[in-house]
Amino acid sequence: MLSDLSFLKHFRSSLSSLILLCCLNSVWSQEEDATRDEFFREDQFYLGASFMVLQSSEDNFSPQGLSRHIQWGFVRDIPLNTSGKIAAGLGLGMSFERYNTNFSRASERIDKVQYTIAEETASPMFFSVHSLELPLSLRWRNATPDNFAFWRVYGGVSLRWNYYNKIRQETFEIKNSSDIQNLGAVAHLSFGYNTWNFYLAYHLSPFFEENVMDTNGQPLDLNPIKIGLFFYILYLFS
Repeated sequence: MLSDLSFLKHFRSSLSSLILLCCLNSVWSQEEDATRDEFFREDQFYLGASFMVLQSSEDNFSPQGLSRHIQWGFVRDIPLNTSGKIAAGLGLGMSFERYNTNFSRASERIDKVQYTIAEETASPMFFSVHSLELPLSLRWRNATPDNFAFWRVYGGVSLRWNYYNKIRQETFEIKNSSDIQNLGAVAHLSFGYNTWNFYLAYHLSPFFEENVMDTNGQPLDLNPIKIGLFFYILYLFS
């Protein structure tokens, strides 16, 4: 319950910040000259919310409840042609994830940590991960300098640094566990019209470190597929 409240708090804070930035951007846009060059940028603030479909090769693995993800940040647009319809994007953002699983810790040694599938009556195990992200993307849109509502397709990779994590079950809680990898990469695709966009993402790097095993001595895996909505707020055309 406390984790749910914390997640909602993060989301409300993110949404409030984005609304404020949107209002400021509206004021700045009104001060822009109506005449624009054909060459323009599409710098953006973004906010995304997704649920995660969790997969694992472990027998009897079962997600427990809704695993979710929120992210926000800013992307600098780098046009690759004079029309501005094709561009690259370089950004900086933050990400919060919560994984709900039926894993349970079986043992811990200096050289490895073992997890198992919990009994049906056991409480779920939650993994919370906070990350800094560096999104890199190739972008297409049918925009013009004076058209602020258009179709877009963006795809790329986000490089991640997981600066904080927490593992929690009913009987224990571990912060900044060495079980979870600190660095990673995520492939992502977004497409839509105007502010509203669909979002898909898949992790390219393992969730756990190499020394994290199941009780059969095999590497433990957890692979999320993210499905959600992405909201873009244009910052500046120039």
